[in-house]
Amino acid sequence: MAAPLSRLLRRAGPRDKRDFAKCAASFVKWTGTSLPGFPLLWIACTCAAGLMIVTGGFGTSTLPLPKRISFWLLLMGWNALKWQMLFALFVRKPRDWLRVASVGVILLNLPLPAEIRWSAAVVGITIAAVPGVVWAQAAVIGLIALATCFVTARVLQTPAARNSQDKAVARSAGAGGVAPAAAIARAPGADIAAGLLARARVAPEALLAVQAQDHYCRVYSRKSSALVHYKFGDALQEIAMLDGTRVHRGMWVAAGAVAGAERKGRRWRLLLCDGSQVPVSVTYLPEVRRRGWLAISD
Repeated sequence: MAAPLSRLLRRAGPRDKRDFAKCAASFVKWTGTSLPGFPLLWIACTCAAGLMIVTGGFGTSTLPLPKRISFWLLLMGWNALKWQMLFALFVRKPRDWLRVASVGVILLNLPLPAEIRWSAAVVGITIAAVPGVVWAQAAVIGLIALATCFVTARVLQTPAARNSQDKAVARSAGAGGVAPAAAIARAPGADIAAGLLARARVAPEALLAVQAQDHYCRVYSRKSSALVHYKFGDALQEIAMLDGTRVHRGMWVAAGAVAGAERKGRRWRLLLCDGSQVPVSVTYLPEVRRRGWLAISD
């Protein structure tokens, strides 16, 4: 039995490693597209914890270093989790950030004195957390952490989005002398790169379709698809400047994605360039017909 078992393990090992790698990659992709603020929020909270460990915030400067480190990592880790849940629940579009963060600075800091005492008790120390002092210091720390997230996100994302748009226009102009309608319409609306498509990591020129799935949106591109926690109505507002239209209650299709159409009885389906088929509802059939999509043949 030893030889067959060893051969089985040798065969299963690489496959298991590949499966694990795929799962890990999927998890990283999910967190990056479905958790607003990740990973900048956690980086900022880790930096804040390091600063408090060094400076001895909340009167922890007299504590032994191991307990001080444990206390601040526990406290800041819990608060990072609270903020992450708040953002995941209420941030749907760029303009939500300021409102949600402002409310969070007040609501999430209210139980902080009790959380300090609990965290201290877990690591075996006692801290007298005076509410007024704690709230004032927490407000400053929170504002610094959030400001760090916003500034870092703007510095990292805005130039990339702008370069992507410029390259798309340049490529289209070089190929045919005329930029596509989607690229021209997209130029005044740079905010599109900061919403759904940014979280799905899909360039506007590569977008094929957006599908509503409960409280999520499935964003289809020419190479892959991404599931993002996003309201379909908000997504429609953001991509309204692109050349495309809604074809049924839960599906928007880009003009460049349509490769043909077929009819079965009274029902129409659009054939997309990636080989998928999208049904057209009676409500949106007139607009689809007006665009000439039903007359497109393979």
